[in-house]
Amino acid sequence: MEQEIVSKSPNPSPLPGDGPVPITTVESDRMERISTGILEVDRVLGGGMVPNGYFLLGGDPGIGKSTLLLQIASYVSREGPVLYVTAEESRGQTRIRAGRLGALPQDLYIMAEGNVERVEEAIRSKHWKLVVVDSLQTVYDPEIESAPGSVGQVRGIAARLMRIAKAVCPIFLVGHVNKEGSMRPAS
Repeated sequence: MEQEIVSKSPNPSPLPGDGPVPITTVESDRMERISTGILEVDRVLGGGMVPNGYFLLGGDPGIGKSTLLLQIASYVSREGPVLYVTAEESRGQTRIRAGRLGALPQDLYIMAEGNVERVEEAIRSKHWKLVVVDSLQTVYDPEIESAPGSVGQVRGIAARLMRIAKAVCPIFLVGHVNKEGSMRPAS
């Protein structure tokens, strides 16, 4: 009985997508960064937001994450429309805080919504300069059979928003942290 001999080609067929390549062969793009309007935040981000970047701002509840991101959203809206999605507060509550901050530009849009499917529709409906989603623990995916803020929901929402950011526009995501320093479930 004859055995078939399979030769291994020195140049195997390429993998789907980009496939692995030596890092030294990759051209480094000079990405134009988007300023947040806050020097220290820009410094932490390496000179500002990267287009199609995905950023998680975590911290204890009540320390000012939403206020900081509302200020950033207001500043970035000078360059184009910005969407601020609040799943924790009403539009009116967010409007009051924005008024206290003097952050009421015409191109800052507010959406009070927790369903990630509706949030994704809104993100894909317009060419946003930035989207803020507040917060990871209160947005939910109706396809995932667990409560908002549960481990399954948090992982699913985070992964979905990251894919959207890479394809559409930069997204800032708010996450609440517990005493142990990990993302906490919604209360």
